[in-house]
Amino acid sequence: MSELINNRQQRIEIMKTLIRQLHSGVAEERVKAQLETLLDEADYSDVFLMEVQLMHEGIPAESIQQLCDAHTRVLKKHLDLQETPNTVPGHPVHTFVQENRELTKTTAQIRLLMKQVDALPDDQDATELMRAIQGHLNNLMDVDKHYRRKEYLLFPYFEKNNLPGPSTVMWGKDDEVRELLRQTIAGLQQVESITAAEAKAYNLLAVTPSIEAVDDMVYKEEKILFPTALNLLTEQDWYEIYLQSDEYGYCLYAPQFEWVPEGGVHKEIRKTVAANGRVQMPTGSFTLEELIGVFSTMPFDLTFVDKEDTVRYFSPGKDRIFDRSRAILGRKVQYCHPPKSVHIVNQILRDFKAGKQNRARFWINFRGKLVYICYYAVRNERGEYLGTLEVTQDLTEVRALQGERRLLTYDDTVQE
Repeated sequence: MSELINNRQQRIEIMKTLIRQLHSGVAEERVKAQLETLLDEADYSDVFLMEVQLMHEGIPAESIQQLCDAHTRVLKKHLDLQETPNTVPGHPVHTFVQENRELTKTTAQIRLLMKQVDALPDDQDATELMRAIQGHLNNLMDVDKHYRRKEYLLFPYFEKNNLPGPSTVMWGKDDEVRELLRQTIAGLQQVESITAAEAKAYNLLAVTPSIEAVDDMVYKEEKILFPTALNLLTEQDWYEIYLQSDEYGYCLYAPQFEWVPEGGVHKEIRKTVAANGRVQMPTGSFTLEELIGVFSTMPFDLTFVDKEDTVRYFSPGKDRIFDRSRAILGRKVQYCHPPKSVHIVNQILRDFKAGKQNRARFWINFRGKLVYICYYAVRNERGEYLGTLEVTQDLTEVRALQGERRLLTYDDTVQE
């Protein structure tokens, strides 16, 4: 019968009929069998247009969202034929795909840990393994940055092209993933110790649905969303997305390549956007180049977390004590720390926000150095909390100073 399906709209009409059957309660396996009998292939754009037409015909977005996983499973055999989009490094889709690779690596690590839990006797302590799982789940919360770039930078172009429906559905699925992860992590944060039997049950009821939801969204993006977007958006559209991506941050992956659309006609746009005028402050001003240079020269490391607990900046010094990558930008600071120390981070932030404290200091021995770490509450002129500044400095050399130095003496020789 597939030879009779000789054009795109006919294929879409058949898929719509079958999805309506899902909507009306027909068993998923029966619908899947019918589809595989009728169609030899289904193009990713057919799936996208199918959702648009169903919504135009009156099926609510919420219903499409509820059926989204089911109709993706029904069409999986055909979607599997679609290749993951191949773009050059630095292109927004390349970055999205690389982030997806890191997400699926993380879900695979969680599955491996769950197998180790399953191998334990029910009465054995599984706290250490579950803490490791919690750490990986914290990393998965980085997906929020991936989703926000998709939702706030990519989806508007679908709306401009009168295709808002599928992006609305996917946004709803993104929110489901976020909530699953949040609830799963919150549950583990309440646990001081856990037996293997309890851990197995928790993994089955909470952890598994969370990581499956992450993996399912990766599949939908790469088989449906990104191929459709590459056909829909212009190079100028993608470049505008590229220019704004840093503001939202990256997910478990930091792009290392600058991307310029073919032809190079937009090469100077980023420089103009970034360096337009001086940065004026109450006690003076900088050009952007000067400001970057100053922050790169400071003999200590700075990291700024805004009032929403989101990492917004770190200084780019070449001799940083603790490594930073752009992947942490836009990430909640709680997920940048191991689970065992998150309660300390939260206590500092609560006290700063409540106005109870303005500074928290620590000093540790780290790789033969005396490292001084100080957190400062950043406030405006009215005393309102703006965020937290972390300052980290190597005090080893300073601690060793004795006597005085009053004559000009250079410690370092400049290489010419």
